[in-house]
Amino acid sequence: MTKDEMIAKLTPAIGDTVYGKALIELLADTFDDADKKYGQDALDRIDDRLGFLKGWEKKHAALGEEAKAAAEAEKVAVLEKAQAALK
Repeated sequence: MTKDEMIAKLTPAIGDTVYGKALIELLADTFDDADKKYGQDALDRIDDRLGFLKGWEKKHAALGEEAKAAAEAEKVAVLEKAQAALK
């Protein structure tokens, strides 16, 4: 998949949210990482973020910080849509 194809798949799926736009920009910027650090592609990067944000969502919920947990849940939903669009 080329960078343009990736952007074309992600934009209708997540491009209508602020976090989605930021994610598309980040994935586009790191699409062809010159040094191939860690050998990650877009799906790997999304998977990493999903794990991280799901952990913070649980932590905030356990601490009774519902607003913060809800914010993380919104980001998780965007990432899951992005993941589905790229599979």
